[in-house]
Amino acid sequence: MIFKVLILDDDYINRMLLISFLKKALYQIDTIESIDKDDALEQCKKHNDIQLIIVNIEMSNIDGSAFIKSYKQNDSLPDIPIIAISSNDLRVKEIIDLGASAFVIKPVTEKKLLSAIIKGELPKS
Repeated sequence: MIFKVLILDDDYINRMLLISFLKKALYQIDTIESIDKDDALEQCKKHNDIQLIIVNIEMSNIDGSAFIKSYKQNDSLPDIPIIAISSNDLRVKEIIDLGASAFVIKPVTEKKLLSAIIKGELPKS
């Protein structure tokens, strides 16, 4: 089975790191990369088979919480797990209250990411 994952992060290196962790753990993944909120929302509308979204909260061009809020307020989008990544552990409650399934404190490690995916209940099928 191939898992489809959207990664919203404005940093290329961060996206590649996340993809490498996912490929190692899940083997077969199809990733969609986005660097801004509007493109990420458009990709979610275009690809209705996305099974997981990973969002960096602190980006240079936007706050990832704006994406989570917009995504959760859009009734036409499916309710899928969203993993939030941030260096600011003071925002955990705020981000979870917005609708994130799990929160990873930077630096992101493979173990932290996989733990968040399990907590976020990645679909099995």
